[in-house]
Amino acid sequence: MDINPTYASGFNLPPFYAKDKVVIVAYDKERNSLDYAGETNSIFQVQHQYPLTFKCKGLTDFKFPIDPVITLGFKNVITRRTVSKGTKRGSVKEHWTEDDVDITISGVFISDDDTYPKEVDQVRAFFKQHRAVEVFCTLLNDRDIDTIAIESFDLPFTKGTNNQAFEIKAYSDDAFKLLIEDK
Repeated sequence: MDINPTYASGFNLPPFYAKDKVVIVAYDKERNSLDYAGETNSIFQVQHQYPLTFKCKGLTDFKFPIDPVITLGFKNVITRRTVSKGTKRGSVKEHWTEDDVDITISGVFISDDDTYPKEVDQVRAFFKQHRAVEVFCTLLNDRDIDTIAIESFDLPFTKGTNNQAFEIKAYSDDAFKLLIEDK
């Protein structure tokens, strides 16, 4: 008997075929954990790779039920000046500084029954705060990102009444001292 094992990604994508490996993952809302049924059909808990929690004053902390995909973009801001009547090509780089980190958080919320996922409204409440959101995630915290400013929260079309894909675009938000006392 020839079997084509597939991975269930949770997204509306064509199946991904792999050799000799079947992964069946189910989310248990009561335990807030993923379960994995291996080749022996024994169920054991899957460890979160990079669990993400949002925290903001006035709101209940929100831990994403399934680890989202987090993309980070780093860049520098460079002040360039051109030299008049110069004999060399290019510009003089006068000042370098690190820009905000571009952060994209994407994934899917899945409801157990045929209702729209309540997590959408919980995340939207953080978007509507119009202030920095504390983040607790090893991937972000190890890169000195403790707070983010959410720029957009997108909900693209997702097949099924109990599924909703999402994408959050945000920037790292570092605290600055704008007023410095002169002694």
